[in-house]
Amino acid sequence: MGDTPIKVGGQALADGVLMRTPRAWAIARVDGTVEVGALAPTPMGRIPVLRVVASLFGALRLAVVRGMLGRGRGADQGRDGTGTMRSGRSRTDSRRLNRRMLVVLVGLEAAAYVFGRAFGDLPTGGATGLAMTVLPWAATLAVLRVATPQSLWRFHGAEHKAVSAHEAGVDLHDTAAVLRCARVHNRCGTNLVFLMLAAGYATRGHVGGWWQVPMLLALIGVCAEVVTVASTRPQSWLSRVLLGGGKALQRWVTTAEPTPAEQAVGSLALLACLDEHARIVSAEGVSAGAAEADAADTAGAVPAMAAA
Repeated sequence: MGDTPIKVGGQALADGVLMRTPRAWAIARVDGTVEVGALAPTPMGRIPVLRVVASLFGALRLAVVRGMLGRGRGADQGRDGTGTMRSGRSRTDSRRLNRRMLVVLVGLEAAAYVFGRAFGDLPTGGATGLAMTVLPWAATLAVLRVATPQSLWRFHGAEHKAVSAHEAGVDLHDTAAVLRCARVHNRCGTNLVFLMLAAGYATRGHVGGWWQVPMLLALIGVCAEVVTVASTRPQSWLSRVLLGGGKALQRWVTTAEPTPAEQAVGSLALLACLDEHARIVSAEGVSAGAAEADAADTAGAVPAMAAA
């Protein structure tokens, strides 16, 4: 992989882990199956903020359709993992847990909409405005922690540990070594929470109607870029301020220590994703090389045909 590890990210599921690189994705589940696929390069990949917004909907679709709903999975799909990773949980149970998580998320979105409509006319500044900004976030986190399957939070920890191990050069096949890696990660989406809180408070009452949608997308993009930059300088005092709240939430709320079996699933997802990324990049290199060779052969054949 070279001196710089391939940038990876992921998402926890109730029954496993989804991992992504810029060109590939993989899902490993407790039933031992692994599913992989390709990601098309985005034309906005080098444009800050826009690249976040452009990839947001694709990432959500992948997480919901493939991850939570499990569509596209069949008895003959995926690759079998090691036998020690099997938990005895049926595929039906796994789908039920993930759909339960999806129902909770949809319910929270509906509740947030109703809350906004009911209390949207309250003062936007001062203690009232701050409370109306903070309370929905706090309530959302509390409901998520209680109502969703507890395995979700352990798999979130497994995802983080696998990524930390990859970035530190730790052997992902060594589950014990991966378990010793950091569970709190600088690039976790949880770190967006406090930045979005501040942005939400600053813009509360200033944007109305349908303009709230593009404003929200823009804020997500900006906050995500800030987290990315801060994560590259974790020792800076400013980075510590920007990431401190989210890292505290990771430690106490949004992640939990995974079991060895759960960590093995997270590591397997990342290994499969890295393998698929390498396969895709290699195939593209071969295709590009073949195209160049064909072009060279054609260019060389033209004078000969003309001479004939």
